[in-house]
Parts: sequence; C-alpha cells; structure tokens
Amino acid sequence: MATRSFMFIGIIAVLIFMISLVTVFKVPETEWLRKLFKCIGIVICTILMLMVILYPGLSSVKTTGSFAYGSVILQLDDKSRFETYANNGDCRKLSVIVYYPTGKYVGENSCPFVLFSHGGISMKTSNVSLFEELASHGYIVVSIDHTYQALSTTIDGKKIGIDSGYMKELNTEDSHKDIAGSYKNYQKWMELRTDDINFVIDRFISEAEKPDNGFYSLIDPQKIGLAGHSLGGSAVLGVARQRKDISAVIALEAPYMCDITGYAGDEFTWNTAPYRCAIMNIYSDTGYPLVGNDNKYVQNANYLYNKKNVEYYYIQGSNHFSLTDLVRTSPMFCSLLGGGYSRPGYETLQFINEKSLDFFDKYLRLEEK
Repeated sequence: MATRSFMFIGIIAVLIFMISLVTVFKVPETEWLRKLFKCIGIVICTILMLMVILYPGLSSVKTTGSFAYGSVILQLDDKSRFETYANNGDCRKLSVIVYYPTGKYVGENSCPFVLFSHGGISMKTSNVSLFEELASHGYIVVSIDHTYQALSTTIDGKKIGIDSGYMKELNTEDSHKDIAGSYKNYQKWMELRTDDINFVIDRFISEAEKPDNGFYSLIDPQKIGLAGHSLGGSAVLGVARQRKDISAVIALEAPYMCDITGYAGDEFTWNTAPYRCAIMNIYSDTGYPLVGNDNKYVQNANYLYNKKNVEYYYIQGSNHFSLTDLVRTSPMFCSLLGGGYSRPGYETLQFINEKSLDFFDKYLRLEEK
C-alpha cells in the first residue's frame, strides 16, 4: 500500500479520535458547533476512506533487470499537423514519458527503442510496470499521451481531458449495427494515432543521431519495437504495416483495425498480407472469446498460432483492464470496468513483463544471442 494511503488512514484515525472526544466531553459547549465539527469530520473520513479503497496505490511490480533507470516527461510539438480536436489553429502537441537505463555501463547506441500506445480511455502511464521492467534490462521506452484521446494529459502547462465527441464515438460505436459508421471511426482514430506514433519515432531517431545527446544517444535506431493496449495495440500494428524499420510488435488485446480495407454487408474486408515484423498478441477473458467470432477480430484469428515470428498468449482469469497497471492502482475500478477477474493482478503483470521481455530480446537483440 502506498505511503499516501497510510497517511489517509492515520488522518482518519485522528479524526475519529477527535470526534469521540467531542462526543464524550461535549466540547465546544455550543451544540451546533459540535454537530458541525462531527459532520465535517465524518465527511472527510468518508472521502479519505473511499480514496484508500478506490486508489490504494499498490507497489509496482518488482523489476528483474540489472540496470537502474530514470524517467522524464517531454512535450513534443508536431508542426507539420494542425490539432483537429481544437479549432485554435495550433499544431498537434503530445506529451510523452520516457524510461531509460542509467549508469556508466550503458553504451551509446546500445539500447533497443520501444514505443507504447495506450488504450482508448487511458493514458501514457497505463503500463508503467512494463516500462520499468524493460528499462531495467537496457531498453529505452517511450509512451505517448494521444492528446484528446488520453484520459488526461498536460500540454503547455494546462490539463487537457478526453474529448467528449471522441468519448461518444467510443461509447456508441457498434460494428454489428452500423458497420459503415464503425469503419469511419476506425479510420479516423487510427490515422490520428499512427501519425502520432510515426512522428515520435522519427523525432527520437533524429535526436539519437546527435552526439552526446543525453538518453537519446543511447538509442539504437536499428532496433525498434512497438507495443500497445487495445486501441493503442491496433495503432502500433498499423504502424508496423507502414514502416520497414519495425522489428517486433506486441498487441495487448487489440483488433487489427488498420488491416480493415472496407466492408461488404455485415463483414469487414481485410489486408491479409503477411507482416514483415514479428507479432505477439496477448488476450484476456474479455477479448479471447471474440477472436474469430466478432467482425472486428476476424484478422486476429489469422494470427492465433505460435510459429515462426508469430506468438500469442491467453491469460485465463484476467480481464481487459487487468492487462494494464489499473489492476494495481485501482483494483476496484479494474473489476468494475472489466467485469471482474480471478487471476491476481500482479501475476498477470508479471506474466506480461516476462513474455514481453523474452519477445523483444528475441527480435531486437538478435546479434547478442
């Protein structure tokens, strides 16, 4: 449990003690003041207890690598694009968090580069456990807040929440009732996210070419991997179609939205050409039953095997959101949003860390094997 939670519990104990003293000794003497104090104390205790229950702040998954690591949040402005979610004529601006290994034993241009894209209603810190694990093994990991599609982000010092129109699209989209509308949404969402991802990759590769450029200089531009959860997984799969420099992609419960080329009747049409890079899909109890049975997941069935450069795993007892750190930051919300789960959240996160590290090591560190 986080220090914050212990502090809240301590405050609650003090307030309960003070309320008891007020009740027993009837101080202050004025009755309405005593009632007011009690009411305020009870309200504060209730709020703090809810915070402890909803956000216990459980500790991170222990890393297994030998490297110490640091992190930094950066803002990147893409001056080649206008912000489509705001009619202010401003360019597209993104907040990213970078995890990188530290220490004198980290050589320049020695670290594989992994970019992560969050889910539909999440943000760049959705899978910190994975980022820390990879950084502890000598990876540079960059996770993007897709502005206006992120639950919350900070741009130019101002908080920006998720766009209401985008939220409405997510909540009302139904490919079984309106396949044309769904296809239009998928195209729009994927274009924005793949453009974001390509911009960030290109920026980091460009910075890596400059001498003595901090953590950028650690990046090996010949070793690029991608990962993403849900909508973010769909986007990184799409970028793997677009670029030749991607060696490996991990999709945490994501349909292959960028492979949809159109629709005919009630079914989507697909680009079924083989991927140039290695692919690993991970599913929970939420998504696995949809593979091959839902019109958005038809392509997933084509990659439901373990051979050559394609792998998949099904984590029984998990749900869609327990594939992210929500399972440790707020187990209750994870259960409410994902429909419950029986496998301990830490086991799920440890499994994802282990398989992801093995996968990226296999394809991003070939010459080291």
